[in-house]
Amino acid sequence: MTGKIDVERLWRGWQRGPFNEFLAMELDTWDAAKGEVTFRLPFKHGYKRTAHEEGYHGGVLASVIDIAGDFALAIKTDKLGFPTIDLRVDFLRMAGDGDLTITARTVKAGRTIGVADIEVTDARDRLCAVGRGTYATSAG
Repeated sequence: MTGKIDVERLWRGWQRGPFNEFLAMELDTWDAAKGEVTFRLPFKHGYKRTAHEEGYHGGVLASVIDIAGDFALAIKTDKLGFPTIDLRVDFLRMAGDGDLTITARTVKAGRTIGVADIEVTDARDRLCAVGRGTYATSAG
């Protein structure tokens, strides 16, 4: 891509993928110059660990962390999404049922490697998970 990125258009394109469509993350705020983005994840019963207990499955949290980190780098570099090299997720507490907020910040947007830090908070504004994604920016 060249020129100024159309963040909303880029996100609409990403939402067309089957997995992203299932997740249904909503783009909330962004700052392309800083490479920062915030998403909202409306709660779905399909995100639960079990049918009878409260709480998100960890795979959902890891997925939204990866997507948000990649997207933060995409808007910072004005390039399309990048392959994930490494993803670290620390689960700090069970994310209760309800909408989640996912905030991603670009740490490094280099020629070959990009890094983003991501936080996930639940509907009670409790920090539930943090992540760091490393991406191959030369592949985008």
